[in-house]
Amino acid sequence: MAIEQGEALVRLGAFIGGGVAIGVSAAGASIGDGLAGSQLLAGVARQPEAQQRLMTPFLMVVSFAESNFFISLGFALLLFYVTPGL
Repeated sequence: MAIEQGEALVRLGAFIGGGVAIGVSAAGASIGDGLAGSQLLAGVARQPEAQQRLMTPFLMVVSFAESNFFISLGFALLLFYVTPGL
């Protein structure tokens, strides 16, 4: 079962695109989580009594950053398993 050149290029593009999508979104989510966590720690260090008030916005920011990663993961899986033109 030889793969034609056009089919191989489509698969190559799908795998590269999926890998880039996962890599960039994972890096973005990690950076976003790290920045949000560092600002939470800085806020709690300044005002320890404000920890409960700061936790809710922190969790919302982290969940938004992680949801972007999972959306990109879904698109990458589509590229991996449902490559167009095959």
